[in-house]
Amino acid sequence: MLTLTSREQRSGYAVPLRVNRYHITISINNQLTITKVNQTFANPNDFEVDGIYIFPVSDDIAINNPGFSVDGKPVAGRLLSHRESISLFTSSIQQSHNRVLMEHLGKRAFVADVRGIPANSLQNIEFEYSQIVQIDNDQVKYAYPLSLAKAAGVPIKDLTIRMEIQSDAEVKAIYSPSHEIEIDRDDDHHAHISYIGHDIDPDNDFQCSYSVSDERFGMTLLTHRAEGEDGYFMLLISPKYEARKTDVIEKDFIFVLDHSGSMSGNKVTQAKEALRYCVNNLNDGDRFNIILFNTDITSLTDRLNKRREEWINGERVPNSTALSHQLIDAKEGRQTALAFIEDIEGRGMTNINDALLKALSEEPDPNRPRIIVFLTDGCPTVGVRNTSHILKNITQANKHQSRIFIFGVGYDLNVRFLDKLAMDNGGSRNYVEPHEHIEAAVSSLFRKMNEPVLTNVEVNFGHILTKELSPSVPPELFRGEQLTLLGRYERHGETLLKLRGKIGDETQEHSKNVYFAELEEDNDFLPTVWAQHRILDLVDYAAINGYSGELRKEIERLSTEYNVITPHTSFVREAGGSLRRQYLDHIDQAYDPSKPNATIVQNIKEIEHRKSTRAMHQHHNTKYFGRKTFFRDGELWVDTSYDGHSDRKIIEIGSDAYFELRNKSDEVVKCLKLHDHMVICHDGVNYEIIPPKS
Repeated sequence: MLTLTSREQRSGYAVPLRVNRYHITISINNQLTITKVNQTFANPNDFEVDGIYIFPVSDDIAINNPGFSVDGKPVAGRLLSHRESISLFTSSIQQSHNRVLMEHLGKRAFVADVRGIPANSLQNIEFEYSQIVQIDNDQVKYAYPLSLAKAAGVPIKDLTIRMEIQSDAEVKAIYSPSHEIEIDRDDDHHAHISYIGHDIDPDNDFQCSYSVSDERFGMTLLTHRAEGEDGYFMLLISPKYEARKTDVIEKDFIFVLDHSGSMSGNKVTQAKEALRYCVNNLNDGDRFNIILFNTDITSLTDRLNKRREEWINGERVPNSTALSHQLIDAKEGRQTALAFIEDIEGRGMTNINDALLKALSEEPDPNRPRIIVFLTDGCPTVGVRNTSHILKNITQANKHQSRIFIFGVGYDLNVRFLDKLAMDNGGSRNYVEPHEHIEAAVSSLFRKMNEPVLTNVEVNFGHILTKELSPSVPPELFRGEQLTLLGRYERHGETLLKLRGKIGDETQEHSKNVYFAELEEDNDFLPTVWAQHRILDLVDYAAINGYSGELRKEIERLSTEYNVITPHTSFVREAGGSLRRQYLDHIDQAYDPSKPNATIVQNIKEIEHRKSTRAMHQHHNTKYFGRKTFFRDGELWVDTSYDGHSDRKIIEIGSDAYFELRNKSDEVVKCLKLHDHMVICHDGVNYEIIPPKS
């Protein structure tokens, strides 16, 4: 954090320095961690100012020879003692309202003087330090004090975080409770994590943890439990990245493509590209078929059968290996399929019912997962057009539980029908908006589906009673992916966690001893993250299956108890101008026929995005700090546990009472950095934090 050093400048007439660019590069090699920081600060004042760079240093950070430079020129810094650091932090809080430093009282400070920052100019600062991260129960945790940037009072224009992990032991589950990170793996021993954001108000520090294990499946358990209540847990399960060929399950794919008249032109061109990608990337042991539908139904295997029959005067070759179970071996049929794809054109109407029944007509191999990829841009217009009847027909035909993955293209869709079709048949729905590329969406999901390493997944928690899981049924595990289960638990203590599933026709079981805490203050983000995802699951269920009074009550209970909002829930000010907000839901409007399909599709995509990440979802007018939630009321941020009318104790930032409040709990300390005007409740007392009057 670069802040003004002159007391006169800090006392009112100078504008704080702003952060334009903030790039953080973290390199972890086993336990040695090197963090490089590149920041560009702006002096928005019409006069020259002096600054001081302050960086809190935990005791585990080795910073004897730090690298610090300003505009490429080395600048000497110094590491203060604990006493000097407390004095610096305290004076900065009192004189320049740097409330974000409150959280770091007790740490040492690395400081460097940055003098003569020109008016209306940019100053580039580079800072590097090293530390040894500790491994605790196979888990490594890293944290960076990103929220220090709140001292500037304006968002960070350009924020980039990149982390590279190298480890002799295999890197398994990777998780950030603070940010929605992207994870890219080279192999079992190397991983890359990234986060990119613009105009970011950094409420939380950057946190990232990962587990190391040479087991076939890594399993990491996080728990949180307050006294007198059931606990919350997150279970992360990660398979080996470099799966053995025998571990990658052979599968049967059926691609069902709409080539009706509405698909003509760019849509069918993109769909053909998507099909080519899938066929080219099938594993040699996989089998497949391509079914095309418009008014009529045709398939690649039908065409091959017809050609073979014509070649031998109408007599089919018995025991044909090329068309066993009416599917084609990927290795042998790839080129034939690519030629078939080339001839696809868009014309005719849309016969969804018969196309899906055709895909389900052959009995599947019980030892091979059967996956149906269904792509359409419209509603049924010929054949069976009643969507309820189609759903019933598919349910009856899909007795062997083939998974159906839906791709809806554009907005001329019966979204509720496609959603329910996917949900009822163990798949997922994916929507491609007009400005998006079909082939990119299909290939992204296919890459994951193509390498399952464990199917029919079950998790046994031993003597621990778990409930309200999200997701309620564990999905399949794919190479390069990790499974995250959230839930609540009763009882406590050590238990044998068992992961069970199938690889081909073989049942596999893996186990690990884990501990469910009786009391656990850490991981206080878990209740909010669990509630957010539990609500999303219920919202999704209500939108697809219909909205009931019982569902409404449960969603309302979760939203009010955990102060959670979603795309379909919010809070409103109470009558009479109270500062406390009431719960309001409009989930029953999610599929309102009067709404444009574009809005419905965008809402669903937002829900799917939120379900796919386990980080805490922050909102512009709602902020979460552990189990505390605040909402914006004009320029005031209000604790949602405040009743709206009770007396408030006024405390100025930097006063003795402010520092006394800081010592009451770690939870309070985390919250105080939010804003210089806020209401916070603690131990039955309501505090209103205000800027100093002077």
